Parts: sequence; structure tokens; C-alpha cells
Amino acid sequence: MTESFLLYTLRRLDAKELRTLCRVVQCEVFNRRPEVSRLCDYIADQVASAHGRRSAPEESLARILGPERLFAAAFPGAPYDNRALRHTMSYLLDVVRRYLAFSDMETSPADRHFYLCRALRRRGLDELLTNEWSRADSQMREAPERDARWHFDRYDLHQERLEARAPRERSATLDLQPLHNHLTVFYLSEMLRQACSALTHQAIGAQPYDKNLLQTVLHLAESGNWLTDHPAVALYFHLCKALLEPEQPAHFESWKTVLATNSGQFAPVELRGLHLLGINYCIRRMNSGDKAFVREAFELYRSGLEKELLAESGWLSGFTYKNIIRIGTALGEQEWVQGFFENYKTALHPRERDALYRYNLAFLYFQKQDFARAMPLLQQLDLEDRLNLLDARRMLLRSYYELGEHKALESLLTSFGAYLRRQKDLGYHLDLNLNLVRFTRKLLETRPGNKKALEKLREQIVATEQVAEKAWLLEKVGGG
Repeated sequence: MTESFLLYTLRRLDAKELRTLCRVVQCEVFNRRPEVSRLCDYIADQVASAHGRRSAPEESLARILGPERLFAAAFPGAPYDNRALRHTMSYLLDVVRRYLAFSDMETSPADRHFYLCRALRRRGLDELLTNEWSRADSQMREAPERDARWHFDRYDLHQERLEARAPRERSATLDLQPLHNHLTVFYLSEMLRQACSALTHQAIGAQPYDKNLLQTVLHLAESGNWLTDHPAVALYFHLCKALLEPEQPAHFESWKTVLATNSGQFAPVELRGLHLLGINYCIRRMNSGDKAFVREAFELYRSGLEKELLAESGWLSGFTYKNIIRIGTALGEQEWVQGFFENYKTALHPRERDALYRYNLAFLYFQKQDFARAMPLLQQLDLEDRLNLLDARRMLLRSYYELGEHKALESLLTSFGAYLRRQKDLGYHLDLNLNLVRFTRKLLETRPGNKKALEKLREQIVATEQVAEKAWLLEKVGGG
């Protein structure tokens, strides 16, 4: 297990990180075993070379990183000893863990300040502690961020100061209010952020969520000045209320106002999360038939692209790529969409780039009603994401119908229905697609000239709330 964890981790470091890791392993503070350093150098060299040869076969790298090669690198000239190799890899993995923790802490000045203040306090270096605390306090005040993490870091810093002063000062002279304020802002913001995520996932995956504590948190947020003085609380509060009461547009409008006027107070990673939560809310409203939110989602996506917030680990997700194309197309932004479609292809992860490009190319053909060119692309797709798979099958269903491929459509309806009934966690997507299959089958069974039967089918479709491709079905029965 250690061996697989070690190789898995090192293969996901870039060339710069590998070089830094090798220098760390050579440092006696982290490692005093020369065989560990030799092993790290060898693995880093092979992984870096493989990164440079993008087309190198996977089995070739696996062979180069096989046990015998690794042992020879760590213990040159010695007979193979599997136990010694495992121990050496275990030591190296321990150094890698420490390096990852250390390098991550180095990216956070607040963490460095906190641990330094704590170290100074524990060693009784009061004068240095006072100086470091003042420096940290000044830097944090000058920082533009005022998100939940900033408030928690402020709480940590005040806690260290209190721990240092409490043994020497009367409790009456200690100012505890900053501790209370910063911790409350952090708690409210994080609780409401998690609630937004939970409510979003509940709608998508039908996961249960106990709202009893949430109601208490919402009530606390509304009391005092938490909403007016702290955007970190207000943003998640308004979005949470919008998710709980989607029929009340004022909540989302308040969220947009706070975001527009306070976005500079949030670190990029949190600003990205806020955009995605807002986009998910818009998509939920769109799926409920509120067309005004098509434009809202598009503007949030465009803003996210302009601010470079939408990529994760350097790559644009297939979900984001698809949604931007679809939403832009729905708004008639064809020229902008075509530019985005081509220009952001390379932003997709290489592992899924080709499949996603062909999937969205099929969609663009489909939107132009070029079903003959869309159909073969849809038939050949191998998609991992289930929502993409559902979307592709719906497009294929409509393409078969429009091209008069009734036998192929009958076969698809059977396989599609069976697939849906096997899925247990699709949320509202399950009913949407099952009803599409049911009504499409009825449409096929109804003679085109039978006005009475078609009118009855139209009434059934209208009366059913959750139906995918509802407008298309109504058009086919003559009620669109």
C-alpha cells in the first residue's frame, strides 16, 4: 500500500515540485538516510521525463518504476531485498507528507504567523511574541480579504495573544469581544456555505438534509449586524434563502448586489465557489421553467471566465464547458459560443478532451437541426458523467424521431428506460427522463391524424410537471 501511495503521489507533482522535494529529502532536518535520497532522485527523474514525453506508454513507466529498478537506485550494487525497499519507500513517503504539509502552509501567511506566535508563546519569548503579533495583525488588517477564513485566522491570532496575556493580567482587562466576533462570523459563514452546498446537492441527488439547525443559524444571522457588516455572512445567507424559497426573487437579487459590491473581499478559491453556487441555483430555476435565469447563469459564467475563476487544478470541467455552450446557445449568442467552443477546448483535461469536444459538437449540430451529422457523433460517445449521458440520449432520441428512425428509437426507449430504472440517486432528473420516455412511446403509438388521441396526450404532457424536452413533445403533438 505504501508503494502505491508513494508512486501515485509523486506522479502527480510537476517538475518544479519534484525538484523542490528532492532538495528537501537531501536536507538532514527531514531525512538522514542516503538511500531515501537516492530513491527520491531516481523516481523524480523518471516521472519528470515521463511528463516531458506526454505520449509515453503507461506500461513503460510502470516497468521503469518496478521494484527491482527502485531497489537498484536506492541500494546500488546490493542484492534485491524487498523488505528494505518497503522500509525505504515508507521513509520517503513520510518525508513527502511533511513536504506537502510544509509547502501548503508556506502559501498561507496567516498560518505561518499563527504557528510562529504559538511557538514564541510556548517558549516564553514575550517581546518577540508582541512584535510578531503586531506585525501579523498589521498585515491581516491590510489584506483585502474579509472572507470566513480571514475571520478564523483573526480568531486564532487573538486567541494566541489572549493565551499569552491571561496569566499576567486580570481577566477584567482582557478584551474578549474580538474573539467572539470573529468566531461568530466564521461560524455563520461556514454553516450557511455548507447549507447552500447541501441544499444544492439535495436537489440534484435527492440526499436528505436536516434543516432544524439551519433555521437557528438563519435566525442568528438576521439578528444584530451580521448581515449588514459582514459580506461573508450575507452572501451565503441570501443564497441559502434563495434555495429555500426559490419563488422569492428578492433573495437572489440581494445576493447579486452583495457579490457585485464586495467580491474583492474574497480569495479566488472562495469567489469561485460563490460563482458556482449561484450558477447551480440559476440552473435549478431554469430547469423549473424560469427563463429569466438563463441570462443570469450566462452572465455568472462569463464573469467567472473573465476573472479566471472557473478552472479547477488548472482545467475547465466538462460540466462547465457544456453548460456555457448550452446557455449561450439558448440566448442566441452563437458567435460568442463558437469562439468559446474552439478557444477553450485546450482548457479541458486531456483525459476527457476529445469525448467532450465531440459531445458538444454533436450538440451544436443538433441545435442547427442537422440531425444527420449529430446522430453518428451521439452514437459513438462514451461519457463518464451521468448527466451528460442523459443529455446525449435525449438528443439521440429526438434525432431518431426527426429522421424517422422508428426502429432505432424503439430500441433506445427500451434501453433508456431500463437504464433509468436502475439509477437510485438521480433526484428530479429521474422523473424528468422517465416521463420523456413514457410520452415519446405514446407519441409513437399514436396515429398522426388521430386528433382526439393527440389532444389527450397533449393534456397529459401539460398536466405533468416534470418532463424533459416538454416543449418539443408539445410541438410534436400539435400543442407547442
